[in-house]
Amino acid sequence: MKIKSYRDSHQDAWDDFVKKSRNGTFMQERKFLGYHPPHRFRDCSLMAYDSRDRLAAVIPAASKGSDQKTFCSHPGASHGGIVVGQGFTTGDALLLVSALIEDCRDRGFKTVEIKPVPRVYLNWPCDEIDFALRYNGFSPVRTELATVLPLKEAAPDNPFMTDSARRNIRKAKTMGVTVTESNDYDTYWDILAANLKNRHNARPTHSLAEIKELSGRYPHNIKLVAAYHQDVMIAGVVVFILNSRVINCFYIAHRPEKQHLRPLNLIFDRLINWGGSNGFYYLDWGISTENRGTLVNHGLFRFKEEFGGRGLLRETYALEL
Repeated sequence: MKIKSYRDSHQDAWDDFVKKSRNGTFMQERKFLGYHPPHRFRDCSLMAYDSRDRLAAVIPAASKGSDQKTFCSHPGASHGGIVVGQGFTTGDALLLVSALIEDCRDRGFKTVEIKPVPRVYLNWPCDEIDFALRYNGFSPVRTELATVLPLKEAAPDNPFMTDSARRNIRKAKTMGVTVTESNDYDTYWDILAANLKNRHNARPTHSLAEIKELSGRYPHNIKLVAAYHQDVMIAGVVVFILNSRVINCFYIAHRPEKQHLRPLNLIFDRLINWGGSNGFYYLDWGISTENRGTLVNHGLFRFKEEFGGRGLLRETYALEL
């Protein structure tokens, strides 16, 4: 297995490979990663070729740390890992991980961190990658827990929803809350930024300008679903349709003074039914763990689990060289 550094001239080949891969999402495409300003990350992405010089895998990556000596899955995406094609075998995985270790060692890296794409996003099983990582000495250094809902089983009349969730949906409808797709990111970002500052003293991962740029790059994959009351936006969810299998709820926020209207309950009810009727397999609410998986937000888990959502691990593997 031969490894080469990614160059801008490879973008079309890279993105075409990710689209046809077993485990890729648009977050691994250069079209997505390229929205980041050049100075934000030191890109170290790699491309792996088999013995017949065919592209076998791509590894979106960057360096991090005060000394830039950690090679890691690209920080500009929620997950990245090693993206592989349909013909990629267990033998290929073992060869690739071994070659990756040697390449990183030759480049002077001290640590390698890989964060695989979660299993619900896979178009075909890919656990040979996890096996090859562990076989070569990698071990989990971070374990986070997301919540997902199987949409084929949940839509159109979610039998897994609790009575409390159903009451809250009825309440939202009775109080006149409506849900629609919106392009008003300006209003929503004010709501989101206030939520994050008041609850976590944090800011959104993306700036308003960045989310507008991304939604322009992926107009069919990034959507703002908003709840309105008396013509005023009171809540919203920014969804990333990362591939044909999963709807990812990337941002979730509401006006605290309007929480009693239960707008988020109505939004998620609509998303579940829309996703199921449009052929998606899962709704992914994202993680409800904090501080690298060491803290559990029980309230967030309860809210998501009231819709029938259940846990999905997101693991990060690391190897000291």
